[in-house]
Amino acid sequence: MHELERIGQHFPDASFGAACSDLDILRAEEALGAPLPRVLRELYLGFDGFRTSVGGGLNALLPLFGRDGLVEINRFFRSAPEFPTEFVSRCLFFGDDGIGGYWGIKHDLPGKVIRWDAEWGEDFEVDGDDPLAAWLAEKQRYEAIQTRKPSV
Repeated sequence: MHELERIGQHFPDASFGAACSDLDILRAEEALGAPLPRVLRELYLGFDGFRTSVGGGLNALLPLFGRDGLVEINRFFRSAPEFPTEFVSRCLFFGDDGIGGYWGIKHDLPGKVIRWDAEWGEDFEVDGDDPLAAWLAEKQRYEAIQTRKPSV
């Protein structure tokens, strides 16, 4: 089963961008100065960004380019003095949870997805073994909140 179909089963309201080309990925890697992790490369070859309305609206996989795209967000984090430069330069952030948190892959934690909020400084949480696991964990958090809400 293709990743797009697999993700679509869990997020039926998701919208996906058109697949990226190998050239798009090479341009992104050149702009970032490092190769994309294999798991992200495979996702981008299937679709350029993935958004769903879960919770506040997940930009689960940022588009590679453009306003608030993967390249722009990572360059911003790495160049703005208010962020912990040493920490963010060792990460590649690829999605956001719609309320201030970002998912990323930390270079010294291969095979893990982290969740980070700028307010946490250099602190982070491990949020899964791959992006889909992190997105499903977020979906579960929102569903748990919804079931606890009192009815009006």
